[in-house]
Amino acid sequence: MTQLPEIFLAQMQKILPSGEFEAFLETYQDPTVRGLRFNRLKPSNIYTELLPVPWCADGRYYPGEERPAKSIYFHAGLFYIQEPSAMCPVEVLKPEPGHRVLDLCAAPGGKSAQIAGHLQGRGLLVSNDASPTRSRALVKNLERMGVTNAVVTTEMPNKLANRFPQFFDRILVDAPCSGEGMFRRDADAIKAYTANKPVACVQMQTEILAQAAKMLKPGGRLVYSTCTFNIQENEAAIEDFLKQQADFKVISIDHKKLGISHGLGDLPEVGRIFPHRATGEGHFVALLEKIGESEAIQGFENLCPKEQLHKEFAEFCKEYITIPNFPNGFIVPHGANLYLQPEKIDLNGLRVARSGWFLGEVAKKRFVPSQALAMGLRKQDVAYSVELSEENAMRYLKGESLDAGDLQFPNSKPWVMLCYHGYPLGWAKLVQGRLKNNLPVGWAIS
Repeated sequence: MTQLPEIFLAQMQKILPSGEFEAFLETYQDPTVRGLRFNRLKPSNIYTELLPVPWCADGRYYPGEERPAKSIYFHAGLFYIQEPSAMCPVEVLKPEPGHRVLDLCAAPGGKSAQIAGHLQGRGLLVSNDASPTRSRALVKNLERMGVTNAVVTTEMPNKLANRFPQFFDRILVDAPCSGEGMFRRDADAIKAYTANKPVACVQMQTEILAQAAKMLKPGGRLVYSTCTFNIQENEAAIEDFLKQQADFKVISIDHKKLGISHGLGDLPEVGRIFPHRATGEGHFVALLEKIGESEAIQGFENLCPKEQLHKEFAEFCKEYITIPNFPNGFIVPHGANLYLQPEKIDLNGLRVARSGWFLGEVAKKRFVPSQALAMGLRKQDVAYSVELSEENAMRYLKGESLDAGDLQFPNSKPWVMLCYHGYPLGWAKLVQGRLKNNLPVGWAIS
């Protein structure tokens, strides 16, 4: 059994009802729980044999000997590797197509990608993480999953609150915490744990929640979640928040439907996941609502003004894209790079990792499509595509160029979308009988 901190064990003995502490300890002899979550933006019928996660319709448990991250389907963005309990907060938040949603502590991006699946390309997702380093993984994961309506920022919550007062319909605060719920799967979480860590975390959580409250519309909903068991970071944090925010109330979670436990003390409405009661690591989820009338969902079905279409990009779309009136939204140029936003938002003065869906760049009077563009499109959305065998798909993912065989296209150097079982993997360029690999260096596998 993992050597657990004595102060943590004493705390759990107080938290758990009589007779459950021993059952809780026994879970630390069990193997860690592994899960994957299907991407609603790229429906598939893979892994049908896997057992479902009770609180997430898209979630599945997979056995430890499986290595789904090595699958071509993983690189095609059909699923995300995610600890099963971490799938619960977004299911409680229930974002809907057309909502403006903020994921305030978003890296590495699993919950943001889950939110995007619920939005179905309609509405706006702002994914934020204060760490520029962690945000690199956030950007790549959103691009791999084919998310087309997200902006990625790397700001402190107070900076965002000043820019976006009462702006969002839904907000997720997956707060930094002491990580007690991860002790079974992460030895580093145990090493980093001290008696003072929960106290330090509460200070951060209090500030983050206060700033999030400013950004939520009246009638909007906010989910606060942690991966710790500590009452001070969970129920007590919510109670303190409600004392400071008179215009908020707790909404009861459907515990029975989700298969999770009630909260402790005076807050049974919130939810908890204990590893001896459910198949998952430790987690806490609270659903809050800002009192007031909610607005109708806007939807943001905006055609891109034709004057915004750069000549080179317009020419590319005419030749290679088969979607009528593509793209919808607002083109935002940054130097040679072009981004697409579902609605125009003011990002001036903010630290931004991605201003929207990265379409590509204009280089030498030609448009060069991005990997993000390929992953956000479908095979039927492009004029030229090629189905790859498993062998050639793996070669492409390793950065190799491929023999074009007998491919014949009207342009001498057309952009070709390479696909596996109908799912895009990226672009190649047909040059002298070869499909020249255009996969970004950071995407190639070893």
